[in-house]
Amino acid sequence: MSNHQNRRPQPQQKGKKTRQKVQPRAPRGSGAKRAADVIVSLALVAVVGAGGWRFYQNMQPIAQEGDHLAVGLVTEPLTEAPTEPSVIYQNIAVSNDDIHKGSLILVNYDTAYEEFDAAEIVSIYEHKTENYHVSGTETSIRQPAMDALNEMLDAFYVATGHSDIIVISGYRTKEQQQALYDEDLEQTGASSSTRVALPGHSEHESGYSLDVSLYEDGVQYDYDGTGEYAWIDKNCANYGYILRYTEDKTDVTEIQAEPWHYRYVGEPHASYIMSNNVCLEEYLTLLKNYDNETPLRIINWDGEIYEVYYVPADGASDTTYVLVPPDKEYTISGNNSDGFIVTVDTGEIQKFEETQEESSEEEPADTDKPEENTDNAGQDTGA
Repeated sequence: MSNHQNRRPQPQQKGKKTRQKVQPRAPRGSGAKRAADVIVSLALVAVVGAGGWRFYQNMQPIAQEGDHLAVGLVTEPLTEAPTEPSVIYQNIAVSNDDIHKGSLILVNYDTAYEEFDAAEIVSIYEHKTENYHVSGTETSIRQPAMDALNEMLDAFYVATGHSDIIVISGYRTKEQQQALYDEDLEQTGASSSTRVALPGHSEHESGYSLDVSLYEDGVQYDYDGTGEYAWIDKNCANYGYILRYTEDKTDVTEIQAEPWHYRYVGEPHASYIMSNNVCLEEYLTLLKNYDNETPLRIINWDGEIYEVYYVPADGASDTTYVLVPPDKEYTISGNNSDGFIVTVDTGEIQKFEETQEESSEEEPADTDKPEENTDNAGQDTGA
């Protein structure tokens, strides 16, 4: 908005000098009095003139019925009208303990998991559909991940006809992770494991991760995500899941590639991570560049537009005040480190134009049965 500049009245131009008739000389002493009177008069005129000019400048049109104005002296606006109304936010207090809660928490070798809301962890066996298997009644994950898993594997069954996916691992306690870690050390003879995460540092302890395999006629096979099973990697983001550990990100995650390990992060984050080929560590670092004034706008797979931004935790207090829009749906997740991620559903939809044609030279799907796994424990010793 541009600032209004005060306009000063231009000085009157002097006219040409003309000769005047000589008047009789006034009595002695009257000139001084007259000069004083003139000076006083000029001062009064200046004061009145300045006040009048300020009054003139500040005059506003008076609205009447219809579109007519009773007074139309203002020839230019004092300020420019805003093109868009400014976004209004409200402050809400969030406990700093909530940094360790939410579907975007990072759990890795550098960041330990801190247990929260164990009641949200549910049995997969008790909540699953008929379109996939689970290794036991005790295998469990968090409820949001459970709901998304059902939707994803039901859609996979419709698309491929396969119902042979089996979930072999989900939530683990710290004690269970310790047992797996010790078992791996015993098998390898090494002093530390490169296949099993340290107890307290495994994503499985968060309840947001799971491992899958294949199961048919009582036999379990390794899962590598190829052939028709590649559908899951191509579509898992539509259900809030990401392929967590890929070959090209091992230097960042410090975990070997695990094509069977999926992590629930929710929408629209999964779409951004999978579409931009970033891992969770890279994504959470990226988000620190965005705040509520300059959020990251993400177009989800279904066209819904979200705004995502980071709020650093207030280290001087037990709570952090987080700015959120009062008129839109939003979620807040901790990053398990130093702040919060706010995800706002803008209510806007991006319409896609279907301009891409399917390639006629598409490679045929690899439908060969995977190699039989004679050591079922081998795949279940990942992060």
